[in-house]
Amino acid sequence: MTDQHEHIAKLVEPITNDVLSGAAELALQAISIFQTLLSEEKSPNIEDLRSALVVASKALVEAQPAMAPLFHLSNQILYAARQPGTDRQVRKNCQEALDRFEKFLCDSVSKIADQAFDLIPPGELVFAYSFSSTVVSCLLNARARGRYFRVACSESRPSLEGRKLATHLANGGIEVIFTFDSAMGLVLPNCSVAFMGCDCIGIPGLVNKVGSLLLALACRDMGIPLYALCGTEKFVTDDRLFEFENHERPGSEVWEEPPKGVKVLNKQFELIPLKYLSGVVTEQGIVTEQNLAKYLSNLPVHEALKVAPV
Repeated sequence: MTDQHEHIAKLVEPITNDVLSGAAELALQAISIFQTLLSEEKSPNIEDLRSALVVASKALVEAQPAMAPLFHLSNQILYAARQPGTDRQVRKNCQEALDRFEKFLCDSVSKIADQAFDLIPPGELVFAYSFSSTVVSCLLNARARGRYFRVACSESRPSLEGRKLATHLANGGIEVIFTFDSAMGLVLPNCSVAFMGCDCIGIPGLVNKVGSLLLALACRDMGIPLYALCGTEKFVTDDRLFEFENHERPGSEVWEEPPKGVKVLNKQFELIPLKYLSGVVTEQGIVTEQNLAKYLSNLPVHEALKVAPV
């Protein structure tokens, strides 16, 4: 491993090991990494900077293959870096790409929150699963606008990011009922609507934390509307969608010292068919299985990030 690769690996390591943050949060962390490289890489040869950005982009996508915003951010920065120009101009192009992406994330959450407000019935119990900064922002926005409701949520094992969700909501003045995942069936019948985040989405469905499919099936059987809250930066083509299958955490996170003969499975993401959801609330409106195709763009993919054919 070269010095450049080692340095970038250290910058990306916190994202690789992050099991609590949502996709949008990780994208903001990635923006800081790119900004660090833009400020550090002072070689007079602009190709050295471009090389560093390629290495960082690949490392970020490989670190969390289920997180579509990392892919889209990296794709945009690489296209910005490949534009002809002086060293100063290329750096300026890259910084502007980072600024646009960050602004898009912020504006997107605000628009999603406005749409989600009407989906939260006043005075009712709402269910939320795992941790999503978009879900948190939407619920806190509704509370700040005077809508009173309570939220039920579960631990979201094995990483327990449900505790992070409960803490953020409680700190924002929302009453929270917290339980363990297998007790979900005890609280769901009392809920009027359920929300979850999304890490990436395509025609076959959306990818989110394991446990989301069980929630979707339970909501369908109980007649509870279930919405995923996410921006269109989560939309990807089918070849990119299934990259989440390459993400598996160490089994020791589930069972530190299992007995001989026990293999621990610790895949933390799964695919949820859109037919099980009432809709996906995006900054462009509510997307359903029937109208998803028109939202998927034919965005060009930088050659460094193309998925290798099987």
